[in-house]
Amino acid sequence: MGADKRVLIANDKEDKANIFGDYFTGMYTRESKEEFSELPPRSLAFPCDDLFFTEEVILDKLNNLEVNKCPGPGLLHPLILYEVKHQIVTPLHKIFETSYNTGVIPHDWKFANTVPLYKKGNKVEVSNYRLC
Repeated sequence: MGADKRVLIANDKEDKANIFGDYFTGMYTRESKEEFSELPPRSLAFPCDDLFFTEEVILDKLNNLEVNKCPGPGLLHPLILYEVKHQIVTPLHKIFETSYNTGVIPHDWKFANTVPLYKKGNKVEVSNYRLC
């Protein structure tokens, strides 16, 4: 069933992808593509002088990655990031600082790959899947 409770029949892989896409899209707010193309100037929008991207904070986040989760859009598995955390902490620090200071978000950070994973119940009902 679709989000509007209509029975939808998928005849091929493209139909299945569209049915899942329509269902899961309805769960999230769709923002304008232009709305987040750049961060507002820090002096106006971010009166957070206590926001720091230290290597220690980044390393702590990498130490606490859920290594059993699915890979992100870069297709890097969290376990790989966990294993190379000491080698990537400095480059990540530079990327985060530069992004924050310039107000520019890297293009690739605005996208995600999603895969519907079966949870339980009838496999033909799209509501019995979650996104990974």
